[in-house]
Amino acid sequence: MQVAEGEFLPEMRNYDTIYPKETGVSMSKNKTKKNKKKSDVIFKIIIAVLVCVICVSGYKVGTILWQYHQGDKAYKQVEKVAGTEKSNDKVDFAALAKKYKNVKAWLYNKGTVINYPVVQGDNNSFYLTHMVTGAYNGRGSLFIDYRNQKPFTGDFLTVIYGHRMKDGSMFHSLIEYRDHSYYEKHPVMKLTTPSAKYDVVIFAAVTIPAESSKYKFSFSSTAEKQAYLNWIQGKTELKTGVSVSPSDKIVMMSTCTYEFDEARLVVYGKLVKKG
Repeated sequence: MQVAEGEFLPEMRNYDTIYPKETGVSMSKNKTKKNKKKSDVIFKIIIAVLVCVICVSGYKVGTILWQYHQGDKAYKQVEKVAGTEKSNDKVDFAALAKKYKNVKAWLYNKGTVINYPVVQGDNNSFYLTHMVTGAYNGRGSLFIDYRNQKPFTGDFLTVIYGHRMKDGSMFHSLIEYRDHSYYEKHPVMKLTTPSAKYDVVIFAAVTIPAESSKYKFSFSSTAEKQAYLNWIQGKTELKTGVSVSPSDKIVMMSTCTYEFDEARLVVYGKLVKKG
């Protein structure tokens, strides 16, 4: 069959109907589907990441709460052994020595959570993260600096460290001594050792760096002791009027504070032997 120039066969006229070309609309639909799939993948990734973050955070919070619970349980047991659950008049150091090593004293502050054994190790690291029982726990222990050779008796200055725990335990309440009204309610702590009982008469509170030279363990003269006391009186955030002399023995109780990086609040007390 002859076909004139410019004329198409019927079959050719229907070609696009039989085999339609991809139109702009269909391309747009495909692009939308691809974008939707991509968005779904991103959404699923975000959800997965959030679930992981929640799980990790939950685990960390759970671990902290568990340590708080274990710490409370352990120290209550220590109180039972020491006989200090209801009264701090007597501390059974013989019973403590049978179960726990390195216990040097017992510190008590009426009306506060401070009712703890005080230990001393051969370094300042172990008891930061271990309780008097020897078990690992973030609250650690109240502990004497290992550089104190004769704490409370021969040393002019005895240093005791303790964490400022968020649950209010350990040395958290020391921060309150910046408030004079708190001091008026708690002017004296009680310290008991195997050989003596002392009042710890609070007389100052100072903020210092963690690496301060004021953590001092050797005083060569009366003049050096007096200079140290003068420094305390010049820097204290708590005015008490308590008289302290170079012939006294003093305690420096140290805990974390956050006025600057690695800041420490130290509360000073004068030891007054009883009996």
